[in-house]
Amino acid sequence: MAAAALFPIVGIIGGGIDIGRGYMAQARLQQACDAGVLAGRRSMSGATMSSADATEARKFFDFNFPEGSFDTDPFLPVDGKANPRFVDGPGDKTVNGFAETTINTSLMKIFGYDKMHLKVDCSSRLDIGNVDVMMVLDVTGSMNWKPDGSSTSNESLKKITGLKNAVEDFYNILGSGGGAQGSQIRYGFMPYNAMINVGETLYDADPSWLVGGVGTAEEDEWNYQTRRAHWKVPGTGLRRTYEQINVAGADGNDRDACEFKFGQNKSTPPVWSPGNSGYGSGTPLTQNGYYYEFSFYSYDRKSKNNKVCKRKVERYDSPPVKTTTWQPGAVFDFWEYDEFDHDVSKYVKSIKSSNPSALRPTLYNTPTSNTNGPNDRWDGCIEERDSYADITATTNAIPANAYDLDIDLIPESKATRWRPYWTGVEYLRNGSSASDSSCPTAGRRLAEYASYDSNPGLNSAGSTIYPGTLKSYISSLSPNGNTNHTIGMIWGARFLSPTGLFATENSKSKNGFNISRHLIFMTDGDLNVFPNRYNVYGYNQLDGRLAPTGTGQSDYEKIQAQRFQLMCNAVKAQGTTIWVIQFTNSSTVQTHLKNCATSESHAAAATSNTALQDAFGDIAKTIGGLRLSK
Repeated sequence: MAAAALFPIVGIIGGGIDIGRGYMAQARLQQACDAGVLAGRRSMSGATMSSADATEARKFFDFNFPEGSFDTDPFLPVDGKANPRFVDGPGDKTVNGFAETTINTSLMKIFGYDKMHLKVDCSSRLDIGNVDVMMVLDVTGSMNWKPDGSSTSNESLKKITGLKNAVEDFYNILGSGGGAQGSQIRYGFMPYNAMINVGETLYDADPSWLVGGVGTAEEDEWNYQTRRAHWKVPGTGLRRTYEQINVAGADGNDRDACEFKFGQNKSTPPVWSPGNSGYGSGTPLTQNGYYYEFSFYSYDRKSKNNKVCKRKVERYDSPPVKTTTWQPGAVFDFWEYDEFDHDVSKYVKSIKSSNPSALRPTLYNTPTSNTNGPNDRWDGCIEERDSYADITATTNAIPANAYDLDIDLIPESKATRWRPYWTGVEYLRNGSSASDSSCPTAGRRLAEYASYDSNPGLNSAGSTIYPGTLKSYISSLSPNGNTNHTIGMIWGARFLSPTGLFATENSKSKNGFNISRHLIFMTDGDLNVFPNRYNVYGYNQLDGRLAPTGTGQSDYEKIQAQRFQLMCNAVKAQGTTIWVIQFTNSSTVQTHLKNCATSESHAAAATSNTALQDAFGDIAKTIGGLRLSK
């Protein structure tokens, strides 16, 4: 009886042991499959797998389930197909995995059951909801260099090329949205240097947001550090004569005595005085009902004792009229350099190619009339609205009257409107043109792109707002100018905000679900702004909009750095995730950039073009949310 009972007992115990081993092997095989599809999908930079992606998936599978684990047999092809294998799933952004093997039994083999069959499958996808991504991109002059800071003429080695490739990779990973999940994915872009180009977007949205687009004379004038022409209307009854004296023996330098004394109708001791010719002293003067102007004409040193000085005498029946308003017959007199208003309405309208260009109000250097000047067309770069000039490097909150740092404020007055940046009219007090700043490529609002290189940008209603492709836009980015992080962050936030200028568009999604908002801030350098250069905040040494006019560059940049931190905090307070990528030759992210990011893990350093592409790719994958779908 004991012997008869032995076989059932062995069967029960052996079956339990082998089944338990099988379950453990099956579970570990499933884990390995899951790890493989996750790794394969994370490795992908597009919608389909490459051989390198499949290799990465197999590497993770093998790490979690080395061949022979749990006394399993070697993996062999199944129906002529690789085993394990990782392939594209149905639809984009999905990876499917399969693995089969057999495990050798221990006790059950005495009953003729030598092996147990193990089979698993798995799938991974980017599980994407509604996402808005605003890329704030540094396009300053140093982006024309190599990542190590050296110059190059090889386009493929330049940082700007690495950036363009990184943006394309980002799109290929995150994609266009839609599909079975009905997700909405929109992309916006804000290239910046020391300037920002948003004029046409503002004009299209509401011209009254701009000084020059309101429609009333007072609201459409803006004050520039500029110049004003003075004109002279010639007097009537002109009689021109020439008078001369011998200035030999005059006090001091005889040439000076000729030009600056006799020539200007001033006493020239001891050889001559105005009374000798019956005039009062100086020029111009009115005498005996006539108006006189005297001017130096010539000087001729004939001999030591004969130095002939000749002057021009112009007598008018009625005097010339001097005015700042041109009228027929007036001739240009001189320029006055100061802060003056210019009507900018035609200049603002010129942002549209269908409208004519605008006459530059500062004309040519010696204009012949009030229309004798070049015509300008606005390129879209702006001057910021009013700010608070007493923000310091330690200010920890945005003052209420710092309108430029208010993300959502809708313009309602000249102080809260934006102004056109007009290089041609800006002059210093010495008469020289002010140093200006380069205008970057225009920023783009949030839009959906069905593909990177074939489809236009659409708003949430499906209307085309950007007819060109995303590829052509990114290709147009051109490096130039200096670096003002603050203005890039300000306008990236404005174009992304669900409660500001574009709230109607930005606050809704097609499927009605919430939107996850992300701002990617990419810069290749330190803050580099100048108080003695005309930029988005005017010419600080004359305007004093951000700091007292005597502020030097070092203190000016410290103030701007603090304003940048204030803006980063304001953006994060809206619930937006900030990602920061520092694109320099240093692997250590600068403190002010790290502090701007949502967390330390949201800041990365890229020291090469390849590393920049990886950084953008990692953000895209994290935003997308890699998930096991099976």
